[in-house]
Amino acid sequence: MKLPLPMTSKLALLGTLPFVLCASFLALDILSLPVLGSVPGLLSSYTLVIAVFMCGVHWGQYLQQPSGQFTNLFIISNILTVMLWVAWLILPVDIFLMLALLVFIGLLYIDTRLRLRAVISKTYFRTRLIVTSVVAVFLLLSIYVI
Repeated sequence: MKLPLPMTSKLALLGTLPFVLCASFLALDILSLPVLGSVPGLLSSYTLVIAVFMCGVHWGQYLQQPSGQFTNLFIISNILTVMLWVAWLILPVDIFLMLALLVFIGLLYIDTRLRLRAVISKTYFRTRLIVTSVVAVFLLLSIYVI
C-alpha cells in the first residue's frame, strides 16, 4: 500500500505548474497574457523566485546542522542568490533562464550530496529529483522557443 504524498511534495509538484504553463504558452506563440503581461517576463520572475527559495532552503539546512558543518552551504546559497538576482536584472531572458537552469542542476547536486550524508530524507530527495527534472525540461523548451 502506497502512503499519500506529504504536503511538501504536493506543494513542490504544484510549483512546477507555472513552468509548464509558461512553456506551453510560449510554444503556442502566446507571448502576453491579459492582466499578467509578458509570458517570458512571468517565467523569468517566477524562475528567480523559485531558485532563490531553493537557495534559502539550503541556508535553512545549514542552520539546522551542528555548528561548523556545511559552512560552504551557507556561503554558496548566499552567492547564488545574489548572482541570480543580478543576472535577472541585467541579462536577456533566455540567457538568464539558461543560468537558472544550471543553478537548479547545481542545487540538485548539492541535495544529492546531502542525501548521501543522510542530511535530507529519501522522500524529500526523490521529490527534488522529480521537480528539478520537470523544471529542467520546461525551461529548456521555453529557452528553445524564446
